[in-house]
Amino acid sequence: MPTPSFWTLTMCGRLILDADSLELTTHFDLDKPPSLAPRFNIAPSQLIAVVAPHPGNDKRGLALLKWGLVPNWSPNGKPGPINARAETVASKPTFAESFRSRRCLIPSTGFYEWAKRGKKKMPQFIRTKGGGLLAFAGLWSFWRAEEGSKPLLTCCIITTKANELVSQFHDRMPAIIQPKDYARWLDPETPEKELKALLRPYPAELMEFWPVDPAVNRPTVEGAQLIKRIDAA
Repeated sequence: MPTPSFWTLTMCGRLILDADSLELTTHFDLDKPPSLAPRFNIAPSQLIAVVAPHPGNDKRGLALLKWGLVPNWSPNGKPGPINARAETVASKPTFAESFRSRRCLIPSTGFYEWAKRGKKKMPQFIRTKGGGLLAFAGLWSFWRAEEGSKPLLTCCIITTKANELVSQFHDRMPAIIQPKDYARWLDPETPEKELKALLRPYPAELMEFWPVDPAVNRPTVEGAQLIKRIDAA
C-alpha cells in the first residue's frame, strides 16, 4: 500500500461508514440486511461498501469491493484510480464503460480532508449537519486474469467541484447523490445528460466539519476516537 502521506493528498481518499444494518437496509432499500462492522478509516485498496441493482432485476444489494477501479481491459489488474472526475468520466477509457453500465452508490457517513497548518496537514472530518448516511456516486468494474478465473471486483468514487465548505481544504469533493435521485443514477436507461446533472456539489450549508486526531493518517488505525473533535491548536 502507498504511504499514508500519499493518501493525505488524494481526494477523496478516506471515508467512514458507521451506520447500522437496519439504517443501511431502509435508506438504500436493500433486499437483505448487510453484516458490516463500523469503519472509521477506510483507505484506498481496502474493501468498500457498494450498493447496486442485482443483475436482471431492480432489487438492490450491498457488496464489498476493492477501492481502486481496474477496467476489464487492464493488461495486468494492477490497482487503479480511486476517483474519477465528473467532467471526464463519460469519455476517459478507464471509466467510460462503467459509467454507461456499472454505476453504483457508495454509502458513507463522512469523509476526511486535510487543512494546511504551516508545514503540517491537519485532518478534518466532514459530514452532513447532525450526521447521517450519504451516497457517493460510484462506478464498479470486474477484471479476470484469464477466462474462467475468479473476477476481481473494484470500484471508484466520482468527484466534482468542491462546495464553499470543502474548498477550504481541496478543490474537489465526492459527488453526492440525493436519495430522490438514487433510482435515476442506478437506472441503466438514464440519459448521459441527466446523469451528469446529478454530479454537482452538495450544498455547503448542509455540511459541517471539525479537526480530528492526526492518527487517521495511518490506515491501520481504526475506531470511533478518530472522528472525535480535538483542539485545532
